[in-house]
Amino acid sequence: MLSERDDAFPLSLAAIADLMAEEEAEQREVLHLTANETVLSPLARRALASPLAERYLLEHLDMRESSPARLNNLLLRGLDRVSAIEASATEVCRRLFGATFAEFRCLSGLHAMQTTFAALSEPGDTVMRVATKDGGHFLTELICRSFGRRSCTYAFHDDLTLDLDRTREVFAREKPRLLYVDAMNYLFPFPLAELKEIAGEVPLVFDASHTLGLIAGGRFQNPLAEGADILQANTHKTLFGPQKGIILGSDRSLMENVGYTLSSGMVSSQHTASALALFVALHEIWYDGREYAARVVENAQDLAGLLHDRGVPLVAADRGFTANHMFFVDTRSVGSGPLILDRLVRANVSANRVVAFNHIDTIRFGVQEITRRGYERDDLVRIADLLAPLILGQAEPERIRPRIAELVRRPRALRYTGRTAPAAEPARASVTVARSTAPARPRWIGIDLLPAGEPPPKDGCEQAQELGALAGAFPHQIDSAGNVSFSADDGRFFVSASGSYIKNLLPDDFVEITGRAGWTLRCRGDGHPSAEAYLHHLLRERVGARYVVHNHCILGRDLEHADEPGVLVIPPQEYGSVSLAEAVARAAPRSRVMYVRRHGLVFWAREYEECRALVEDLARRTGRRR
Repeated sequence: MLSERDDAFPLSLAAIADLMAEEEAEQREVLHLTANETVLSPLARRALASPLAERYLLEHLDMRESSPARLNNLLLRGLDRVSAIEASATEVCRRLFGATFAEFRCLSGLHAMQTTFAALSEPGDTVMRVATKDGGHFLTELICRSFGRRSCTYAFHDDLTLDLDRTREVFAREKPRLLYVDAMNYLFPFPLAELKEIAGEVPLVFDASHTLGLIAGGRFQNPLAEGADILQANTHKTLFGPQKGIILGSDRSLMENVGYTLSSGMVSSQHTASALALFVALHEIWYDGREYAARVVENAQDLAGLLHDRGVPLVAADRGFTANHMFFVDTRSVGSGPLILDRLVRANVSANRVVAFNHIDTIRFGVQEITRRGYERDDLVRIADLLAPLILGQAEPERIRPRIAELVRRPRALRYTGRTAPAAEPARASVTVARSTAPARPRWIGIDLLPAGEPPPKDGCEQAQELGALAGAFPHQIDSAGNVSFSADDGRFFVSASGSYIKNLLPDDFVEITGRAGWTLRCRGDGHPSAEAYLHHLLRERVGARYVVHNHCILGRDLEHADEPGVLVIPPQEYGSVSLAEAVARAAPRSRVMYVRRHGLVFWAREYEECRALVEDLARRTGRRR
């Protein structure tokens, strides 16, 4: 016990090192049977301790060009080789989970939950969730409240299965805008196909924090294949990764909303070391996941059965105990959950006490960690022999503790570390990383800035202000995102300045573009024009656009392929780049409204009234509830 004296703190660095060493030594004698922790491989641990932990990894992979990296107006040296590893991890997720898109930037499972709430629902919406008494996460309701969402719950039968008929009634009555399967205490698959039939166009999100590794290994239901629109999870339970979060899906519009939400204030760096450790774990489970997942489920059922044979009461004993990595002791006939957990802790056994399954006080055990540590069938028998008298109150913890330590200290090799990769797999894949050279076409346009000349005409400024105010009211828009340009009657051309607020543009917020010399724009103004000034210049040059409006709205599924006036979709392009400007300019002859995925909308017109009508029309449609 640490001293509570005021003079005991701050600790010396030597004391901190000693306390860390002592805790590590004690943990080495603990039998870890929690369902919510894992053990990392040496390579994943190396990633966490890598000097790369000191470097930023910014933006989604789709928006991350080779070094230098960019996040809005922030430029820095990138991590091109880490991006190559992430690209491979994305392909692993596509093959294992059936996910077209992967989002690795979430810092935890709760962060993933907050992200999907923010991206796929709005304040005032209702979210359908699993009640805590039925196994739902204990923080979901609080997060709903903190995000301004209401919540309702699924209905369950007494046998722990979801009551679809009553759930359908709740759905019809409450009209939720998001279905969220957030169970943290569950034993068997959910009827996701039937839930999706109830949900219709309402997004269905499955939180696979507990079973992600089993899904990857093909030993638990595959949510995306069975009807879920989004699979999200933390990555440190049955997936033997670091404490991080992941969001997967194949619906482009939903995943782009998720990505844009993360980029717009939910995360900057995704924590490079944790991301690398996650990428390692995903590759390990790609190679060894099927064998690992099968053994986890087998061990969970075996250990549960061994305890049941020794008189320990278990939840769902009549249904085979479990179909995943965890099982639950029903403490009602043998004492209270806190009392039994205290006995386990005193014996150096780590488990969880939870109240679930319609208020049953339980002890939750999980076998994913001991499975990876190489525990065999005879070890499970030994564990059951030690745990049963502890749970039933037939032995004192202090007598069991040395025997637990002896069991845990037995030498075992960590398993499922990717060493069973196919023989044809090269020891080191050949990955070509682009080097920074002087390209024929630059990534960004240059700026030659001279002092401001004549101010922009009043009528043009007022029109641009109106367009900016309209564009700034779209969903996802922030003050300094987006840009507006106009051509004055006297032929001069003005673009909003970098960092200006398009909701409230002032005459001083415009920079005059006077021409171009090669890959450099000639400008007059008090500051640089928007980073996307070249986009405006090309639209004026190639299609005669006199008014151009660009904001950062992410379209919903119903508008992505809308007609009248028609929204032309353009693949993702780097923010502020020459490639973005040229992609928009190529598309402009076919449409006056363009949507750049993961980025935003571009409107152009030759007359103010037409441009305003285009913006107003889409503003009305994006204002509809998703």
